[in-house]
Amino acid sequence: MGQSIKTQLNHCLFFSVKKLDRVLNKYAEQAFKSVGLAPTYGFILLVLREKDGQAQKNIAETLATAPSTIARFVERLKYQNLVTVKSQGRLAKVYLTQTGIQKAAEVEAAWRALHAAYEKVIGQAYSAELATALSQSAEQLKN
Repeated sequence: MGQSIKTQLNHCLFFSVKKLDRVLNKYAEQAFKSVGLAPTYGFILLVLREKDGQAQKNIAETLATAPSTIARFVERLKYQNLVTVKSQGRLAKVYLTQTGIQKAAEVEAAWRALHAAYEKVIGQAYSAELATALSQSAEQLKN
């Protein structure tokens, strides 16, 4: 008789990553509740704060998200007056508004709170090690 299904699932990278994703989503919802934005929306603001005036394609690459998803998110951020989109020929670039700049500061504080919450449980060193290992694995698997 082989291993139990529970053991097999816990040794499956796909299952384990999904399980971790569900747990981290709960932490993120709590940390970002006061901001009024889901984390991915906030990360768009942080990407733009680092380098304003980016094409949606570049934002999508940075966040490892489909360009169509970023396009939808940018529309919502635009509706909330957090970003503007300016066309330069065939290229549309996304810029933070003054309100977006202020909101980005709130997002950064929420992001720090998220890190602090899970690092309190699993430790800062292990958190960094795990994030690096998962990121490297994702890069290897997508090639």
